[in-house]
Amino acid sequence: MDLRQARGLDDLLSELPGITISGGPRRDGIMPVIRGLSDGRVVVRLDGARQNFQRNHRSQVFLDPSLLQQVEVLRGPASTLFGSGAIGGVVDFRTIEADTFLGPDTDFGGQVTGGYQSNGDERNGALTLAGRRADFGLIGSVSRARSDDFQDGNGDTEPFSGSNSLSGIIKASWRLAEDGLLTLSYLDFEDSSNTHSTADRPFDFNRLPLRSVDRETRQKTGSLRYTWQPEGNPLWDLDATLYRTDLSQRDQPLDESLAATRSELKTTGVDVFNTSRVEWLGFGHTLTYGIEAYRDDQAGFSGGLPDRGFSDSEQDTFGIFLQDRLVLGGRTDLVIGLRFDRITQKETSEAGRQRSRFNEFSPQVTLSHELIDGLAVYGSYAEAFRVPNLRERFIGGIHFGNNQFLPNPDLVPEKASNKEIGLTYLVRGVLNDADRLRGQLSFYQNDIDDYIEQIVRRADVEDPALVDTTRFENVGKARLRGIELDLRYDDPRFYLAATANLVRGDERRVRRPLEGIPADNVSLRGALLFPARDMEAGARLTAFARQDRLPPTTDPDAAGPTAGYLVTDLFLAAELLEGLRLNLRLDNVFDRGYRQAPNLIAGRGRSLKAQLSYRF
Repeated sequence: MDLRQARGLDDLLSELPGITISGGPRRDGIMPVIRGLSDGRVVVRLDGARQNFQRNHRSQVFLDPSLLQQVEVLRGPASTLFGSGAIGGVVDFRTIEADTFLGPDTDFGGQVTGGYQSNGDERNGALTLAGRRADFGLIGSVSRARSDDFQDGNGDTEPFSGSNSLSGIIKASWRLAEDGLLTLSYLDFEDSSNTHSTADRPFDFNRLPLRSVDRETRQKTGSLRYTWQPEGNPLWDLDATLYRTDLSQRDQPLDESLAATRSELKTTGVDVFNTSRVEWLGFGHTLTYGIEAYRDDQAGFSGGLPDRGFSDSEQDTFGIFLQDRLVLGGRTDLVIGLRFDRITQKETSEAGRQRSRFNEFSPQVTLSHELIDGLAVYGSYAEAFRVPNLRERFIGGIHFGNNQFLPNPDLVPEKASNKEIGLTYLVRGVLNDADRLRGQLSFYQNDIDDYIEQIVRRADVEDPALVDTTRFENVGKARLRGIELDLRYDDPRFYLAATANLVRGDERRVRRPLEGIPADNVSLRGALLFPARDMEAGARLTAFARQDRLPPTTDPDAAGPTAGYLVTDLFLAAELLEGLRLNLRLDNVFDRGYRQAPNLIAGRGRSLKAQLSYRF
């Protein structure tokens, strides 16, 4: 993350296989896309707290990457452990911790960081302090970033694309006895920027009064986590988290004659799981089991009155799961899992009192076998689901012009079944005693029944009641097929890495392409390493193919075909003095003009990035 000088989700996730970014490059519109799926089909967690905000044209995640310690991504359906929404995969963010920041031999330390990015004239800085005494640890960090409108590779400025954010975190940890750890954290994010109400759409002078707003976003996330790992006891590896996320987003149109709107979402939840390792019937078992429960409570306001566009409603979710990893021999593993979810949704607004309940099972099985030392083959089958979100079921009010949103309380959950086969490879000592080669090749097919799409209808429809309306509907059966390659060679003097992704998405009933499918892409990355100077210098080449497999649509703003393109990035990182570190990057070296599918806005042009940090 430091090497990328990450300022948003696009910087954080762009080098991982199977993952692209939609809605960008405005940061308040960015959404992670895993294997062609987004818009609520990817579960996002921050310190164990679910990030469930879902509203068209807006981001799902609000955070400053400088406060993160780790990002983990799970590709493919994962409802067996994570429940509703994990049809495409899971993105799990973990914030900084005192023990990791300080290391084993230091009781107090800090870091001051300052950065600059030329494209958008962005300035950012952060201050982190951490300390510990006996069994108590404390870390706090505050960061600030401000940028102007960016330019694309054609030299055009994208209006209302700047940002102004302030973030902070404080996290305390107590070592309870020798085996238990209690962690309390509070994360606060604020952003106040001129943007579009539809942040993923390009600027349009003809719609300036309707779309340009002063957006204030505030997200507060608190969590209490307890882990217990008693040494020598294979039955206990407990992890329990209690959390609360409170998100408020206010849009004040720049045309002050228009009413301000506010969207609020509060998510309160608990996640408890344990891992036990036992021998039974002659096989080794690793059992992971637990419960998850959370409530989403949303409300919308326009001019101080209830807003049907984000209707007052709530959802209660309770899930229980069990997964068993069996060692069937020295080279064969079998993983079997099952989860049950009960989900209740109800509308609490004056417009209606709808109530629904869903009961869902999510099974999974994976078999892997090591063919030779380091080379293994695997196959898996997993089922996943996504209940329609509260906005999809209960939405109302004006969409645009005279077009009206219609609620659809009859929506049913999307259900996915994923088949996947692949090879994994990990071997050390390929050319010398200190090198390593690892890789993974995956082939998958994800079939989704009752796929939900937003349907915009004009005057040319058979049912007069649907003229000039927009409604979320279960449109049929979707199929996504893909290939992923991830390969990396590490040597003490250099490394080389390559990723490749190919995704095809179709609506099987009418045989048409799905919306939002990324273009085929290949990325090559390499660097020279100078351990004596703690220095790294390298480059990345990313090539995207043309994407013209698009569905017919009546949306005037729908994305058209994107051309193929190649983007080159250069980077250098070095420790100048003890504790003083410099990161330099030149992104989009040749100032290439491009638009990354499925985004509607052109990508950023050339940008020189510099970051200087001092750790003490």
